[in-house]
Amino acid sequence: KICNCGIVFIMADRETLGSFEDSKRTSLKHPFTVLFHLLFRSLALFLYILYSVFPLQFTASVLAIILLLAVDFWIVKNVSGRLLAGLRWWNKIEEDGSSNWFFESRSDPSKVNSSESLIFWSSLLIFPIVWIFFMFVCIIKLDPKWLVVTTIGMMLNGANVVGYVKCRKDAGGRLTSMAGRLIGQEILKQALTQTETR
Repeated sequence: KICNCGIVFIMADRETLGSFEDSKRTSLKHPFTVLFHLLFRSLALFLYILYSVFPLQFTASVLAIILLLAVDFWIVKNVSGRLLAGLRWWNKIEEDGSSNWFFESRSDPSKVNSSESLIFWSSLLIFPIVWIFFMFVCIIKLDPKWLVVTTIGMMLNGANVVGYVKCRKDAGGRLTSMAGRLIGQEILKQALTQTETR
């Protein structure tokens, strides 16, 4: 389907890697995805706190934190968002400088596990707030070295927030317009049926 903001693909509802066959064992359908969704962002934050309190090798610590943040960005954008929230996004910058947003969403949002969705959205929103807090702490402490790290953390986490909020808004708009079309078709069908019976 094509929309004015880019191309929208409807993801298939097939089972993907990381799901358990027996959903009675756990309330999470994709426990490994949830683990990795939280692992890299938590490790990056933990290492930042550890290295800012106990200064060790600055360059190695910054590289470790930025690497964890980059892996987290990729996992959230390409894996956990698709499996835990049923959404995926990307942005393409054209040669003329224009920005095109592309969104994917499940055709049936009811297949998204509510526990996984809650974990996804809460961590997606909480971690950028924590990075913003540490960014202001660095500004107050006049610590430009760690300010760069906190800014990168806030930007990578914030980019996923912006992408997924736009994606969710787009998916909700498509769901509303589809419901409106179905209702309109049903009303037209009933009107034609009543006209034919007369």
